[in-house]
Amino acid sequence: MMTQEKMRFRSTLLGSGALLMAIAAASPAVAQTTPPPPTEETSYDDNAIVVTAQKREQNINDVGVTVQAISGSMIEDRQINSLADLANAVPGLSYTNSGSNTPVYTLRGVGFYETTLAAYPAVSVYLDEAPLAFPVLTNNLAYDLERVEVLKGPQGTLFGNNATGGAINYIAAKPTDSFEAGGSISYGRFDTIQGEAYVSGPLSDKIGVRLSGKAIHSGDWQKGYTNDATTGKTETYAARLLVDINPTETLRVQLNVNGWVDKSDPQAVQYILYRPNIPGVPTAVENYPKAPERPRAADFTESINPSSNNKFWQAVGRIDLDIFDNVTLTSLTSYVHYNQDMPYDGDGVTLQDFDVAEFTGKVRTFSQELRLANSGSSDFRWVIGGNYSRDKGDDYYILTYPDSTVAAALGITRSGYQSQQTIKNYAGFANGEIDFGQITAKAGIRYTKSERSATSCFFSLAGQPHGVIFTGISDLLRAQNGLPPSGMTFDSDQCLTIDVTGINGAAPTYLPGEFAGTLNEDNISFKAGLDWKPNRDTLLYANATKGYKAGSFPSSAAATTAQLTGVKQESLLSYELGVKATLLDGSLQANAAAFYYDYKNKQLRSKLLDPVFGVLDALVNIPTSDVKGFEVELNAQPTDGLNVYANLVYVDSKIKEFQGFSGAGVFDDFSGAPFPYSPKYSVGAGFNYEFPVSSSMAAFVGADLTHRSSTTAIIGNAPGYEIGDYTLLDLRAGVKSQDDRWQFSIWGKNVGNEYYWTNVASYYDTVARYAGRPATYGATLSFKYR
Repeated sequence: MMTQEKMRFRSTLLGSGALLMAIAAASPAVAQTTPPPPTEETSYDDNAIVVTAQKREQNINDVGVTVQAISGSMIEDRQINSLADLANAVPGLSYTNSGSNTPVYTLRGVGFYETTLAAYPAVSVYLDEAPLAFPVLTNNLAYDLERVEVLKGPQGTLFGNNATGGAINYIAAKPTDSFEAGGSISYGRFDTIQGEAYVSGPLSDKIGVRLSGKAIHSGDWQKGYTNDATTGKTETYAARLLVDINPTETLRVQLNVNGWVDKSDPQAVQYILYRPNIPGVPTAVENYPKAPERPRAADFTESINPSSNNKFWQAVGRIDLDIFDNVTLTSLTSYVHYNQDMPYDGDGVTLQDFDVAEFTGKVRTFSQELRLANSGSSDFRWVIGGNYSRDKGDDYYILTYPDSTVAAALGITRSGYQSQQTIKNYAGFANGEIDFGQITAKAGIRYTKSERSATSCFFSLAGQPHGVIFTGISDLLRAQNGLPPSGMTFDSDQCLTIDVTGINGAAPTYLPGEFAGTLNEDNISFKAGLDWKPNRDTLLYANATKGYKAGSFPSSAAATTAQLTGVKQESLLSYELGVKATLLDGSLQANAAAFYYDYKNKQLRSKLLDPVFGVLDALVNIPTSDVKGFEVELNAQPTDGLNVYANLVYVDSKIKEFQGFSGAGVFDDFSGAPFPYSPKYSVGAGFNYEFPVSSSMAAFVGADLTHRSSTTAIIGNAPGYEIGDYTLLDLRAGVKSQDDRWQFSIWGKNVGNEYYWTNVASYYDTVARYAGRPATYGATLSFKYR
């Protein structure tokens, strides 16, 4: 039955939506600044923001979902060069780094913190609608972009599994009808040099090409607080080639080949808390000095040479064929190839409590989508299609921990583990919209079948006593469960994870060996909603949407198979009411939305108490939880050249039912606890003012202020795992030509040098923070030739 709390909130949600509708309906019609959808005779004007949130081009104010669009010019002006920069520009979006170089996105409180390379996210990322299946693939995309679209709320109907929180779509700048070229060069703090360039134009009347690239090189930004060691350099190179071929009026072919190389240093963490994995065992780490609260302070083990050599490339082919006058067949094919090589320090100390001396991995993904869609100018707009994907991720680790409590208690100092996961997905979908005067009814459905297999192996290394230890543990567990001793002596170089849960349905053997697991799941996601346009400048919408995130297996140095048990798929049922209004003769855009998420089986990286190694990572499902909130966005242009914006996102996430271990290894009832990485308030405000200084030159100034309230890195309130609130201020000023041929700017990011952190992680005996970057500043010169 529906709880009284849920009923009260839904009543409030409906009442708020009704009030918004009444206000919008009562407001007088204002000047017609929002263009109609394009038809055979009309097209969007230069001021319209066009998005492809529903896999067809639409004015953003005609799309009945919450969408944040960041233009290419805004990306350049605000120096959005990283995933962290993007999160600061999008209200309600949080980003955190992790030791394995896997970024984690959380949108409106919905995310999935898991560092396995082959872990699907809860917020999916696409490049021109082509999926980047795993978060580790989403680095180094922010260059030569037309825009970035951030869709909030479940997007499973059109975008598939793993978009319960939303979807991020990077839209690359396309080949131009005439020759163009441009670029920029920047120099900033820490000897950062960044260059971008593009060239674009037709090779013939049927072929257009665009080639772009970006390179960043900087010195170390982190330095030791107990020694003079430094780390944190950036060295990345990225390139993208787009080819548009239009052999006939009814056939369009788009090719996209892009890639990047990242040789940057992984971020060094800040040691803040000693939390022994095996209590009562003394180690040198216990008396190690804590990191000072300074952004740059971070110790690390120099001997493992924290560095990276990660390589990515992707090929995407899109074919659009007009098979009838108003029906188009689209084929979208994508292949991704990624290799990772990245040793890193996981403990934040110069000792070796938990260091990853070797971390290699690879990802291979293939996806194919076919869909039919009719013209966007029809009163009944529909799309129907299907897709198939095959994703594979492998990783291999060598861990060193001679200064840990595990080494002191058991005499083992090094070990390794590897895992392989393969996922096949099959889906069919349909979506439709039909106009009844001012009302548009919307509905969509998608069936998805997912097949995942995983193997995992924890192994020892030469000279380590794991074999003897695990032989003894195995015999003890077998005796406790009424089984005779195995009579076997296990070698250190074999798979040593002890089977305590059974493999693929078999009874537990309590013998060391390779873990193997499968997940075969299917689901039906759907969407239903109504849009109402009382006038051309006002849109009110109401949506009910259900989405799913596929189940998952962790990759972990597991002593027993209990640590490797997979989690089943999660589901999220969303109710949302929103309004988009263009007011004051087009000088003010006001958007607002209220939402309620009913969450089932939320996936969470938690802990368990291992009988040998103490507190270790594990994945769990939270049976029931919810998220409720609202957001408001205002964008005004009170005078020529001045743009002012403000936004607020409020998110109240709550676990309703879960008993288990926190990230600190404490067993408790966590009912009522908020989600990790889910600040209650996200606030943004800023302005940009451009004014002429001569007939050929203009000047500009701008500022952006972002604030995030406090949150936590784990469920519960364990000391040390809190993520404090923070406020960041970015500034910029410069001059440019009136025809946009050149621009020179000076800029600063986090000019107040705020000390903040976005993540707290624990490995073995230490708890450590991922600090945000300190104040950075620089100058940029850009140019365009047309």
